[in-house]
Amino acid sequence: MGLIKPSTKAYFATAGCLILIIVNVGLFVFLPKSAAPLWVVISNVITVFIMLLAVKPISALKDKEIDEKALARAREEEALRGRIASLESENRELASRLDTYSQSAGVPSSVNFTFKVETMTYDKSGYIVKEEPLEKFLEDPAYKISDKSRLSKWMDSLTHPGDRKVLYIGKYYAKASIGLDFTKIKYSVRGNSLVFAGVTFTKLNDLAIQKSPDDVNHCWLLNEGEDTVSINQSGLYKEFTAEYAKVRADEATAALADEVNNLCGHYTTVFRNKLSERFPLIEFCDDIENTTDTWYSLADHGRDSRVLNIASNMLLMADVMSGSLTSDNQ
Repeated sequence: MGLIKPSTKAYFATAGCLILIIVNVGLFVFLPKSAAPLWVVISNVITVFIMLLAVKPISALKDKEIDEKALARAREEEALRGRIASLESENRELASRLDTYSQSAGVPSSVNFTFKVETMTYDKSGYIVKEEPLEKFLEDPAYKISDKSRLSKWMDSLTHPGDRKVLYIGKYYAKASIGLDFTKIKYSVRGNSLVFAGVTFTKLNDLAIQKSPDDVNHCWLLNEGEDTVSINQSGLYKEFTAEYAKVRADEATAALADEVNNLCGHYTTVFRNKLSERFPLIEFCDDIENTTDTWYSLADHGRDSRVLNIASNMLLMADVMSGSLTSDNQ
C-alpha cells in the first residue's frame, strides 16, 4: 500500500464515498413506508457523515488539479518570458547594428592602401667553384694582367713552371622579401574598364644575412706540374686574383637578382590572372609614361566605388598568397 500514490488513494476514497451514498439511497427506497420518517433522518445523517469522509479526498483531487494547472501555467509563463527576453535582445542588437551602419554610412570612406604586403621571403645560399686556365685572361684588360711587362711574365713562367690556372671558391648569400607595394599602384578609367598600373610583385627589401665564420672564400693562382700542384705566391697576379674574385661574386649577385626577378614575374602573372577572372573589367598597364590617361593613387578610390572593391580583393588575395607560400616554404 505504501507504493500507491496519494492521488490514487484520493480517487479510491472518493469512489468509495460515492458508492456508500448510492447504497444509502437504495436502502431508503426499499424500506417500508411506515419507517420512512425515521429512515429519512438516519439516511441524511449517514449521507452527511459520508460527505464529511469524502471532503478530504475530493479536496486532494481538486488541489492536485489546481497544482497541475498552476505548474503548466508557470512553465508556459517561464517559456514566454524567455522568448520575450530573447526577442528583446535580438531587437536591441539589430537596432544597434542599424544605428552603427547608419552612422558609418554617413562618414566618407578613408581607407588608404599605403602599405606593402610581403608574400614570401627569398632565401638562398651556396658555393660557386670555378677553375680556368690563366691564358684566357692574359690579354684581357679587365683583369689587369696585360698591363704587366712581358719580362715579368716570362720570369714568372721560369720560376713557376707548369700549367697555370685560377681557382675560385666563393660563398654567396641572398635574402630578400618579395611582395606587392600598394603605394605604387595607380589606376585610370578607360570607358567601362579600370586600368591598373604597378600591380607587380617586386623585391621589397634586402634582409639581414648572418654569415658563418666557417665560410670558405678563396681565389688562388695554381701551378700544376706533372706530379705537384702549388699556389703561386707571386705579387704579379695579386691584382688579377682580386679582380677575378670580384667579377665572379658580381656574376653570382646578378644571377640571384635574375632569379628573384623571374620569381616576381611568375607570381605577378598568376596574381593578375586570378584578379582578371574575378573582375573581367580590369586591365593592366606596365608603362604609364607613354599613355594619355589620368592616373590616380589607390588613396583616391572615392572617385570610383569599384576601385575600393578591387583593391580590397587585391589585399585579400595577396594575404592568402602570403599564407600559402609561407606554408609551402616550411
